[in-house]
Amino acid sequence: MPHSKPFSLAHSCWTLVVPVLCLSVPSIASANEISDLIRKEIERNFATSVLLNDTDVFTFGINNFDPNEVFRLDNEEIGSSDSVSRRQNMASLSLPYTFKLPATIEDNHQEVTLRLSALRTENEVNYSSASVSDFQKETVISGYVEFSNVAQLDEYWSFHSGIGNHISYYRNEYDYRGNVPQPLVDAIDGVYLNTDAWAYIVEPKIKLIYEDKNNWGKYKLSTSWHYFNGVGWGDANNGNVGHPEGWYIANEAKIFYDLVRWDKNITSMYSSIKRIDIGGDTVVPMGTTSYYEGSVGWLLNPNLFNEWVDNVGIGFTINYGSSLKGGSLVIFFNQD
Repeated sequence: MPHSKPFSLAHSCWTLVVPVLCLSVPSIASANEISDLIRKEIERNFATSVLLNDTDVFTFGINNFDPNEVFRLDNEEIGSSDSVSRRQNMASLSLPYTFKLPATIEDNHQEVTLRLSALRTENEVNYSSASVSDFQKETVISGYVEFSNVAQLDEYWSFHSGIGNHISYYRNEYDYRGNVPQPLVDAIDGVYLNTDAWAYIVEPKIKLIYEDKNNWGKYKLSTSWHYFNGVGWGDANNGNVGHPEGWYIANEAKIFYDLVRWDKNITSMYSSIKRIDIGGDTVVPMGTTSYYEGSVGWLLNPNLFNEWVDNVGIGFTINYGSSLKGGSLVIFFNQD
């Protein structure tokens, strides 16, 4: 039966390092060094979009909060006013859909996943001691196609292997509101600011899942390994866009506890805990080499449009240990 993957619509944040200050001191940095700084930032933009567009490893919400304030905690790794502000400055949209291909071998089938996603970051930028802030908006729009093979090893274990293809477009829009020196504007406009770039990224992946169904519900354990590498081109940085590269490993435990059943409808509680290890161009933007994410929610299987909607629900998620740490109110779709 065709099915869709979790849908995510959010308003949260992702702040990237902008090397504008480096560009204002040409006497210290050579032209090649500045070009390398710009290239690395663009690579990080594309690489981080790969991570944040994967709803299995990062969850955006519809409202953000600092768990320290809500639960009266004092732990900087679970949230801060700065990290919540970062989340609130980004708008995220992800529309994935997965369908099965006809099976030709018993306990083995293929799937195709399609996804359209967009990440937009808006920031006020202070230049030197200017009293007026400039305004910057960065957008990454991505299309994704994945072909994967699913092998059911036995009653409990399944093995997934696949390869994904990303085509991404990056656009930087910058509004000079402060007193930025004109020579600096001439040097960076159209090169790093108010410019665009493209990237094609290949992402091979494998995933191992253990699932046990019981009369009270089910639980799932999974581990997945992802590596991605790509090539960039475009007007940004005079065409020196670089090669986005990185990897991430996701380990997750999920529990679905059925509360009420009537006819074919099921109401259940859902909880999950994830640990994500990352490397490559995603480390600096995320501010860590690993982070955790926990979710708790209430799900309803409405028995409506079952080919499209398996379940819907509401809950919250907490990110621990990354630059986007904090809590979010979440609308769940198609949790499996």
